[in-house]
Amino acid sequence: MSVKLKVGIAGYGVVGKRRRYCVEKNLNLEIIAVCDQVFPKNVSIVDGVRSYKSYKQLLTENLDNVNSVIRENTSFHEV
Repeated sequence: MSVKLKVGIAGYGVVGKRRRYCVEKNLNLEIIAVCDQVFPKNVSIVDGVRSYKSYKQLLTENLDNVNSVIRENTSFHEV
C-alpha cells in the first residue's frame, strides 16, 4: 500500500477546481483542504473538504504539497 501525498489548493476559482479534479484523478494524491478569499472566515466544508478564507489557515494543515492558483493582483500576496 502506498502513502498518498496530502495536497492543499490556494485559490479555488475555475483553475483551482480544475486542479482539484486533476489531484483526485491521481491515486498517489489526496486533497485535504482548499482556501479562497470568498469563503467565510471560519473553517467550513466546500465540496467535501475543509475550506479556509486565508492561505495562512491552509498552511496549518499537515500538507505535503500546496498548489497556488491565485491571481497576481490578489491580496493573498503580502509585502
